[in-house]
Amino acid sequence: MADFPLLPIPTPEISDRPSGKRRGPKPKFPGRARQGERLQPIFQRLQSVFDDNRDPLSLRNDPTAIAPERALVFEVVDSIDRFAEAVKKVPGLEYFGEEEISFKPDEGFGDYDKPVDGRLYLSMPDVQALQELVNLWNRYQKDHPPEYGFRPWYDVFEQLHDLRPWGPSDRIPEDTRALLERELDSRTGLVRLEVELWSHQGIDRQQRANSNFEEAVRLSDGVIIRRTSIQPIAYEAMLIDLPANQACNLAQHTEVSLATCDEIMWIRPQATVSFPVDNNPIGEDEVVETTSVTRDKPIVALLDGVPVQEHCRLKNRIEIEDPDNLESKSLVSERFHGTEMASLILHGDLNLKEPPLQRPIYIRPVLYAPGNQQDERPLKDRLLINTIYKAVIQMKKGDSEGVPTAPDVFIINLSLGDRNRPFAGIISPWARLLDYLAEKYGILFIVSTGNIDDNLEILNLYSNKELESKTSEELAITILCALKRQRLQRTLLSPAEAVNIITIGSWHQDDHSDPLPSHITYAPYNKGGPNISSALGLGYLKTIKPDIYMPGGRERFLVMSNSKKGLEIRPFQSGRINGLKTAIPDKGGQLNKFGFTSGSSAAAALATRGAHRIFDSLQDNELLNDIDPKYYGVIIKSLLVHTAKWDHNLAQLFDKYINIEKNISHFQHRDNTTPFFGYGVPKIMDAINCASNRATLIGVGSITNIERANLYRVPLPDSLDNVKEPRSVALTLAWFSPINVRRRDYRRAKLEIKTDGFKTKVGVERDKNQPLHTAINRGSLIHYRYEGKRAVPFVDDGHLCFQVFCREQGGVIDNPVRYGVAVTIEAGEHIPVYQEVKERLVVRPRVTG
Repeated sequence: MADFPLLPIPTPEISDRPSGKRRGPKPKFPGRARQGERLQPIFQRLQSVFDDNRDPLSLRNDPTAIAPERALVFEVVDSIDRFAEAVKKVPGLEYFGEEEISFKPDEGFGDYDKPVDGRLYLSMPDVQALQELVNLWNRYQKDHPPEYGFRPWYDVFEQLHDLRPWGPSDRIPEDTRALLERELDSRTGLVRLEVELWSHQGIDRQQRANSNFEEAVRLSDGVIIRRTSIQPIAYEAMLIDLPANQACNLAQHTEVSLATCDEIMWIRPQATVSFPVDNNPIGEDEVVETTSVTRDKPIVALLDGVPVQEHCRLKNRIEIEDPDNLESKSLVSERFHGTEMASLILHGDLNLKEPPLQRPIYIRPVLYAPGNQQDERPLKDRLLINTIYKAVIQMKKGDSEGVPTAPDVFIINLSLGDRNRPFAGIISPWARLLDYLAEKYGILFIVSTGNIDDNLEILNLYSNKELESKTSEELAITILCALKRQRLQRTLLSPAEAVNIITIGSWHQDDHSDPLPSHITYAPYNKGGPNISSALGLGYLKTIKPDIYMPGGRERFLVMSNSKKGLEIRPFQSGRINGLKTAIPDKGGQLNKFGFTSGSSAAAALATRGAHRIFDSLQDNELLNDIDPKYYGVIIKSLLVHTAKWDHNLAQLFDKYINIEKNISHFQHRDNTTPFFGYGVPKIMDAINCASNRATLIGVGSITNIERANLYRVPLPDSLDNVKEPRSVALTLAWFSPINVRRRDYRRAKLEIKTDGFKTKVGVERDKNQPLHTAINRGSLIHYRYEGKRAVPFVDDGHLCFQVFCREQGGVIDNPVRYGVAVTIEAGEHIPVYQEVKERLVVRPRVTG
């Protein structure tokens, strides 16, 4: 046990929830008369069909027309309160959901040159609903008062930018077209596509939609390979094979059967995850002492490639469940990724010679190594999202074939990212799935950002000589400028944008000692910084992503070419000169070979190991004795991030030389900075142990009544009372929010923290080198840091006070929201913070849930 173990936070008191903030003014709208001029032709066409007693279904002959059983897009400036409830009042109008969008200020919307925020509301009417929609418009135009419950419809008409059907450009957006064209470059036969259908709330309507889609596939000479339905996240999808000429028509938005099929929401290339096999693995013999492994059940699961089970670093330390029989399909000498990730979780960077975890880890292979130097990959005839879903359900709940396979697992490592689904603002089904499973089962998913292998363009730098003439600081500025300029092409790979997960970026750091000199590769930073290959956030709803960075190897780069614009550089794969040391397979069949790896996958594996070590420390110090296991995920989530902070020098360098755009707000500047730092790089050992001058208190709680708040009173050390002494406070809150996949707000539970006079009562203020509070409040994790040295007299009996409370956002919250909370008070080395805080804690049961 540690000399200074973590302390239990005092049980909170119940208090009134703070009042909400008033919403700002609405944007400018055109007015009823101008809306009539703009939109009357749309409604008049529908009205004429009803007036002439024509069959409204005849409208479906025109793929550009608003028609029954065709998804409608309401493009609305700003947002509409209670719109989903108003839709329910129109019989036959089915509500699908909403998405965020921006409009240029035009047609009387907005007053400035900057974009106007808005929403897309998606729904599908039958004939009766279409008639009612026209009637509502007519009442609005005549200025008749709305009937009870229909006021949101008048708001829609007032703010309506456009009303149109969901069409080919929606089903196949520009980013998808580019991916399709890339797939077609290497195909002459069939192209495999993933098609997401509209998820209907009625079984009969869904079956009819599926049948219509199947007919469209047949008319396109396609074949359905696989189907899946995940109702909790409103996901209906099929995997299809399509002739290359038909896929080419889709990419060109030609009106073929699938492009105009009203049942389709999205068409994308099949989700793919792949990892290249190292052509020249570097190995070394090493004698490994056998250490005992407890037979405690695993708490960590790894969903990844097939590992080398008998490797000396993995033998008797892993439990494999392989229902898809991927082991038999994988060449042992090319099982790199699963072996490396398992090694890093169990042992960390082998350069550090840390003790291994004393529990086994559970491995569910989802990738296989086909051999012949082909990339490790998932099975081609499966939807990867369904593989992940079934794996988690089998672990936690079991299925018709048996009992749960790993019920004690509450941390899942997912060092995978869909190369065909870079995040572009709309949350992916895979991310929705992780958010749902996290809240449903209390699982902490630790997910890599993904790696971007594309060349990085360095402007106004034309030769290796110019590159070598730069100082380390100048080169860091050059690299960060290039990354920022191209950040929209280097976004997160799905599912890293999810709200409930912890997303891990790759930091330029490792413990590889005395690297060999290289005359062809370059280090982008003298110290730390985001690796060039690490994908950048923000996440869904502009949440902070990555949440944290972890060591991902001191990744170097190669100069690939030069042009009139400048140099193009590319990350250099790990070798003898950089990287994290791991177990690897061997072509000769030896089971004690080692090599080096780098990237966001490796960083996520180290974060998973850190989470496991935090749990072990809490258990060893009996801080989990009275905690329901349902809370394990949120308390580990809070502690994993709790010690993270920005590198002040690098952040100031970023603000001085890189964040130099004019005419944007301070909020936008900070949002531009945050993806490069997240919350920072955590110190795992500081999250496990306190020190004589540092006390960390932890606890869990729940919000059962959103009108009430939990008030925490944390005792302060007496030695800081009215003393001019540097001190800092860190405050972290983590939870798993229930989600509403049909709402843009999405996150149902918005937890918040309200502090009470930290500046005047504790002598600390918010550290400026961290994300802004507006960004921090967007996700399911709050992490604040405060610093100061003012001499203030203690009040409130010398307590640091704050409230934790919840606001409903994306719908009604049905169950208590569980959370974990951590608070750290730190001062100069001569201040006995730990002892004084410990003495002031009232003797009470340890942390309760």
